[in-house]
Amino acid sequence: MLFHIDVADGDIITRDDDGLEFFDLNEACAAAVSLLPEIAREALHGPRRRAAMMQAQERYIAALVRDEAGHVLFRTRLRLDMEWPKKPEL
Repeated sequence: MLFHIDVADGDIITRDDDGLEFFDLNEACAAAVSLLPEIAREALHGPRRRAAMMQAQERYIAALVRDEAGHVLFRTRLRLDMEWPKKPEL
């Protein structure tokens, strides 16, 4: 079965126009979930990207599985929270 996996990394959305063949929806959903850690690792490469990421307090990376008609059948999201604690007062 043909499914499309779109990726949203912050404000950047990458749309899968070609699609991929999967045995069924469960296999496509598993592929979407396993894609998120890979995208998160790529987001940390390069000093500029890492510096920009560290300026944020949170970051979302999401993957959406669509059917051929464009209906979203599954959504998964990875959230990274960053907190800079205040220094303790002496």
